[in-house]
Amino acid sequence: MGRDVTNSIVLHSKMVSRQHAILLRVTAPETANFLFRIIDGDLQGKRSTNGLIVNGRRLFSHDLKHGDVVIFGGDVKTKYYVVSNLSDADFDKFCEATDLSTILSQSINPFQTLVPDDADLQNMSEAALVRMASFPELTPSPILEMDLQGTVTYLNPAAVLQFPEISKVATKHPMLEGLLKMVQTEHAGKSNFFMREVELKERVYEQSVHYIVESDLIRSYVSDITERKRAEEQLRHKAQREAIINRIVQAMRGTMVTAEVLQITVGLLFEALAASHCLIVQMHTDGEPADHYVSDTAIGQQDLIQANERFLRHSQETLAQGQQVVFNHSGNATNLDSEIVAICEQCDIQTVLVTPLLYLQSYLGSISLYQCRDKAALNQEEQPIRAWTPDERGLVKTIADQCAIAIHQAQLYQQVQDLNTNLAQQVEDRTAELQQKMLELQRLNSLKDDFLSTVSHELRTPMSNIKMAIHMLNQFPLEPRQQRYISILDAECSRETELINDLLDLQKLEAGGNPIKMEPISVPLWLPRALEPFHTRAKNRGQTFQINYDQSMPTFYSDRISLDRILAELLNNACKYTPQGGEVTLSIDYQPSPQPMLCMKVTNQAEIPEEELPRIFDKFYRIPNSDPWKQGGTGLGLALVQRQIEQLKGDISVTSEAGKTIFLVQLPYPALHDLG
Repeated sequence: MGRDVTNSIVLHSKMVSRQHAILLRVTAPETANFLFRIIDGDLQGKRSTNGLIVNGRRLFSHDLKHGDVVIFGGDVKTKYYVVSNLSDADFDKFCEATDLSTILSQSINPFQTLVPDDADLQNMSEAALVRMASFPELTPSPILEMDLQGTVTYLNPAAVLQFPEISKVATKHPMLEGLLKMVQTEHAGKSNFFMREVELKERVYEQSVHYIVESDLIRSYVSDITERKRAEEQLRHKAQREAIINRIVQAMRGTMVTAEVLQITVGLLFEALAASHCLIVQMHTDGEPADHYVSDTAIGQQDLIQANERFLRHSQETLAQGQQVVFNHSGNATNLDSEIVAICEQCDIQTVLVTPLLYLQSYLGSISLYQCRDKAALNQEEQPIRAWTPDERGLVKTIADQCAIAIHQAQLYQQVQDLNTNLAQQVEDRTAELQQKMLELQRLNSLKDDFLSTVSHELRTPMSNIKMAIHMLNQFPLEPRQQRYISILDAECSRETELINDLLDLQKLEAGGNPIKMEPISVPLWLPRALEPFHTRAKNRGQTFQINYDQSMPTFYSDRISLDRILAELLNNACKYTPQGGEVTLSIDYQPSPQPMLCMKVTNQAEIPEEELPRIFDKFYRIPNSDPWKQGGTGLGLALVQRQIEQLKGDISVTSEAGKTIFLVQLPYPALHDLG
């Protein structure tokens, strides 16, 4: 029972938890008598947020009787009636009636709860109650139970269906293996509950284990989290690769020393692609290898460096044309000459991926990734040959292009440095050439900034495809569980799109590519339009929204788009972190001295811990456990606000104490003649 639509009984109230309570049918052993017991919280023992009140008393559990009044979350009131022995006609009338008390009073048979007497209740063990309850039998998730001797004492239908052999193998089954030892260890540490993940036949399960001390039983609730783990793994790989690109770009921005950039690239590629070795070779202008940069695993392996040079000579024409080369050494390989085969056997090489460093048709070097056989496993089963996926090859190609730019940029920079050495003597005849070189450096810096923007833009295409796929799925009838998963996917897709848009905006601001258009703004005319969405939002959340400003304020000159974004982000945060019934206040004042300023103050009823205040304007930072509406966010909103205010030559500060948080924005209030 709760607010979530997947519950058997849905309670439509924001005061009610997603899984607020459990209603159990409890049968007395060896009798046909039963009662209904209501328990606060969910199957994992997590209590509801606003509790359970029965007949005016806050309770954790209660055996329901005819006429009991139950209040969920403080605002959902229900009354429990007991009806039995109804004919079909009476039951139809009962379901259609709006006044239940009338139906009950007119019934021929008095409706009494069939409950066991006190003696029967004392004989009902906790294990028997749960086994006879309705929810373990109906739940689609497996529920397992065994005693301290390792004997399986209970399996619900879902467990029998998914693990048919578990009763035979008992504690040797992965779902039960090691549980006795874990319970002994955890119970000794005063804990009767723990969780673990179990891999079984390419599936991953999350197992919640409860040790019931009173019955000496170990009960497990099992959930299949395979899809979630796969999604997490995909996101981890995606984040890892984005981090690689960002670190390489930052290295290129931070230094003109080619060796530093290439050595960082070697380490990052080796880690991200899990190759056996990674080598980058920078070429002389005459086409001969100049410098080698190798991963830690290749340090001191001179035979591998020599083998790499032979691979490069063998495929020099193909690499010079900008094409990647893949060598596969297997028993039936036909594309390798005898020299290459001998090298592969000598160094235990399985596959090699070679990517050229090419800039303006100039071959500057190469990146080589090696996958070798594991010598420790040679006597075991044959190891599969790694196939470099298009995604991996594309990533290496993108990074190779950036490395080529870094090498060319360093060469230009070195030439500039050489020219500067004797600049006093060469200034007259070298001025034009220096200007050309500096323009080239600026163009390369612009290419680096474009690279970040390009990566973010390219992420938009798969997100659009995902959005379209979600839309198409929603055109077909779905089960509630499938619809819930689709809704989760849609929400996460929206969050990812918001993150990409914020990254692009932030990149423009940091690169200085966001133009400012100053225009006259009448605060009394501009403000009501800007605030329209927030009135509805505050009303839906039961919040009070106060606005204070002077109708006679003089005309304000600023960038309207930036001003709208600043106000929207601050009010979004204020509404997000203000609890129901709280108040959000916006005050705008004109400060004439010591210099004209527009002061915009946003106040809400929520307090930020003092230790978190210095970090709230950091990119991707979100205050832990501070979002009562669980809306999530990118962590870029305040960072964007700060950059936009700095671009407008203003200032933003924040204070938080006594249950209130105040953001103060101060912007210059130029007159028309000050704008030029």
